[in-house]
Amino acid sequence: MHEDIYSFLQGDFDEAEFYIEMTGVSYCDESYRISRKSSDIYVFEYILEGEGTVICDGKVFTAAKGDVYILKRKSNHEYFSHKDNPWTKIWFNAKGSLIEMLLSLYNLNHLMHLKDIPLSPFFFRIFETARSTDNSRDFERGAALIFFEMILCLKELHFTAAAVKSEDAVLLKAYLDKHNKEQVSIDVLSKLIYRSPSQTIRIFRQAFGITPYKYLMKQKMELAKLLLLNTNMTIKEISLELNFHDEHYFSNYFKDNYGLSPLNYRKTN
Repeated sequence: MHEDIYSFLQGDFDEAEFYIEMTGVSYCDESYRISRKSSDIYVFEYILEGEGTVICDGKVFTAAKGDVYILKRKSNHEYFSHKDNPWTKIWFNAKGSLIEMLLSLYNLNHLMHLKDIPLSPFFFRIFETARSTDNSRDFERGAALIFFEMILCLKELHFTAAAVKSEDAVLLKAYLDKHNKEQVSIDVLSKLIYRSPSQTIRIFRQAFGITPYKYLMKQKMELAKLLLLNTNMTIKEISLELNFHDEHYFSNYFKDNYGLSPLNYRKTN
C-alpha cells in the first residue's frame, strides 16, 4: 500500500481550539490496520473505494464507498481494510476543543458511521489546502473554516435525511408536540410505532439528534417561559399545568436549564 500524507507539528498550537495534525489519502491493502487506545485525536475518514471494518468502543461496523466515520477523542478504536476489496480513503486527524463544541452544539456528537453521505469535497479541500500551504498557521486558519462548513453541511444532510426517511420519528414528534403538557412514557411512544423502547429512542434520536424525553422536557421549558411571561399563574400552578411532580422539582429543573429560577426569570423579563 502507499499513502500521500501531510503532517503539521503542534508546536505553539498547544492551546489551539482547532488544528489538523495530519491529513492524507490512503491506498490500502490487506495489511492496513490502525489501532489506538484512549486516542488523543479525532479521526475523520471518507471512503473513496472499497470497504473495511471499524471497531470503536465495542461497536463494529463496515465502512464502504461513500461512507464517513468519525472516531472521537478518548475512544478505543481499531480499523482495517478488507483484504479482497481494500479501502482507498481520504482522511484527517484533528485536535482542539472546537471539535467537541461544534459536534455538541449541532447534536452530532452521537454520530460515528454515516452511510453514503456527500462530504468528500470538504475532505479534498482540507487535503489540497495542506498540500498547497507552506505556513502552518495559514493552514490552521483555512482548515478550521472548511471544517466548520463541513459540520454545518453534515447537520443539514443528516437531520434532513433522517426526518424524511423515518415516518415513525415524525409520528413520535407529532405525538409529543400534541401532548407536551403531559408526562409521556417511553412505553406509550413505543406502542405508538410498534417498536421496542430502545428502538423508539434510537429512531427519534437519529432523526432529531435528541432523545424523546429530552425533547419533551425542552418543550415543557418553552411552555413554562410563555406561561411565566404571559400569565399571572403562580409557579405552583405552572408546575401542575406541565405535570411536574412538584414545584420545587420544576424550579430546580428550570434553573438548571436557564440559570435563573422561574420567579427570577419572570422578574428579569
